[in-house]
Amino acid sequence: MSVRVVFDESHGEQVSNFNCRGISYILEKLKIISFRLISGPITVDKIINEDILFLGAPTEKFLDFEINTLEYFVSKGKYLIIICPMPIPINFTLNDLTIKFGIKFNHNVVQDKKHNLNGAMYFPIIRQFQRDLFTNGVKELIYSGCSLKQFTPGVKILAKADEHAEPPSAPVIMTSKSGRVICIGGYTLFQDDKRYGIKAKNNIRFVANIFRTIIQQRDQKPKEPTPAKMRKPKSIDPKKAKKHFEQLTNDTLNVLKKLLNEIDKLFDEILKLIESQKFSLAEETLQLRYSKLKNTIEGNYRALMEELDYITDRIKANIDFPAVVKEFSDQVLVMESDALSKLDMIRFNLSNRIKNEKLRSQHR
Repeated sequence: MSVRVVFDESHGEQVSNFNCRGISYILEKLKIISFRLISGPITVDKIINEDILFLGAPTEKFLDFEINTLEYFVSKGKYLIIICPMPIPINFTLNDLTIKFGIKFNHNVVQDKKHNLNGAMYFPIIRQFQRDLFTNGVKELIYSGCSLKQFTPGVKILAKADEHAEPPSAPVIMTSKSGRVICIGGYTLFQDDKRYGIKAKNNIRFVANIFRTIIQQRDQKPKEPTPAKMRKPKSIDPKKAKKHFEQLTNDTLNVLKKLLNEIDKLFDEILKLIESQKFSLAEETLQLRYSKLKNTIEGNYRALMEELDYITDRIKANIDFPAVVKEFSDQVLVMESDALSKLDMIRFNLSNRIKNEKLRSQHR
């Protein structure tokens, strides 16, 4: 079965196979089927049947539930390629996604005055590579972009700048989740420009390696458990599955409604603290309750998706069930998005209120 890749174009991406002929050429040679995701938001039903999601330097914000969806996508063994936009937008939020996988894009530009493209220090030649399938046969890359930072032990540095570069020995390409998440700090190596793009140095080999490695990893047959441990789950009737999932959705929606009320209560509680001029307590309470509410809201959707996995593994073949899932899960996603937006708005307004009232009290 052919590998399927979807290129997101709903977040102002700067790169896709539809504006980079070199990528299209590689996909054609490797017999990878490609699609475009033009209209957002990114939801489970739009991407779950694809093998790879390509985020080609997005410049617009991802919603919180979209980030949850992408986490879920990777957790199902899928692949996520994330390219950092350049220049980095002022309201840069891509790290809200990458931090989930232990990686962060730094707000800088890697420079190398010694090894670069024809004296252009912002186009360093990358020559330091970790031995890996992704870097097989790659000796030099023409790069332009930021450096990356590692946050968790499971992250692997694939390539970094020379020690005399600025920043010195800066990582520029990383993978996470056993190679299922690939992060690159700049998009120029995918472009069609002969000087610094996909045809420069070993850029095309590296890009081809990304997709070739994913094909190899996807096609590897997983180790089968011993017969003694194999237990076939009891099948479930599609009608019962639909009713069960509908009930789960309603329960989740009811929880979200209660959380919306909790957000209103938080607003009133912090206002009372501000009126009492307990500014430090107001700040601490706001931060603590915000984090707790945010985690609870996001956790509801994850729990629903985990239960969906369990049902899907047991359900008898039924072509209508995916439509049912979309109908119900979309209701949850919309309410989750509303709750998170309301929570963010209240935190922003209350934080400004605390700051302003504190200044007023100091000048009285």
